[in-house]
Amino acid sequence: MSEFQQSQGFDYVTLVDRAGKGGCEIIYDGVRIVFKPGQTERPVPQFLAEWLMRVDQQKVHTTNGEYVQRFGVKNAPEELTRLIGESDCSPITIDGSRVEGWDTDTYAPDRGATRTVQLKRGPGDYANDAAGMGSTFGKER
Repeated sequence: MSEFQQSQGFDYVTLVDRAGKGGCEIIYDGVRIVFKPGQTERPVPQFLAEWLMRVDQQKVHTTNGEYVQRFGVKNAPEELTRLIGESDCSPITIDGSRVEGWDTDTYAPDRGATRTVQLKRGPGDYANDAAGMGSTFGKER
């Protein structure tokens, strides 16, 4: 389940992928919570669900023009509902014509896939701290 599984004492809730597709990940404090393709529900610590509902990390544009959370909390406990409000778990359809920035290749295939290119760096790319600076320090005039 990730690094959170090793820790005991967390209250867990179930996150629901409202898009019904899975195949995405949530990154919290350097920990990746992965929804495999087709996986629509996943247990996560309650504090993670609370944080996710407050940030825009997983908000998406829908085909009916709304900008909503992709995930909902299923059967949220009363204390979580009091903090984040009622969580909507109804299905949504993500608008593929709107690009969020973090997933451009997924939703805008006409832009072409991006790739990372490692460039070789030469000696001239690094500053030479030992080189003289052309000053007269230490020389007599």
